[in-house]
Amino acid sequence: FWDIRTEKQADDILLPAKITSIDLSKDGYYLICSIRDDTIKLLDLRKNQIIGSFSHENFKLSCDWARASFNTCGSKVACGSADGLVYIWNVMGELEATLKGHTYGSGFFHSSAVNAVSWCPNSNALATVGKGKRCIIYTES
Repeated sequence: FWDIRTEKQADDILLPAKITSIDLSKDGYYLICSIRDDTIKLLDLRKNQIIGSFSHENFKLSCDWARASFNTCGSKVACGSADGLVYIWNVMGELEATLKGHTYGSGFFHSSAVNAVSWCPNSNALATVGKGKRCIIYTES
């Protein structure tokens, strides 16, 4: 990390593989890093250490630019996978859901890898985009 006050490197946190994305929590205390070893690491920036890891046996980052995201309140982490699913964990590292497509039999789903996810700042809606050129927005309704 870089300290802008001193213009010097403040700390290093070594991660096990290439980082594909980072997302900072709204309070600025936590950072998630999606890693090419098919994990997402949770870092506490106040302690300068890894405090959590998110993974699943079927979860695979699809590319070098796969993007994970905190929800607005920082209680959940979502990331797309090469299997076409979106994985959602709570910050304790427990898998809460996998999303394939819209409900009610619409037939809309990612048929290929999901590259990026983004939470709506005003609700729990989640936008996703995949290699199949499809954007899907998941809502609670």
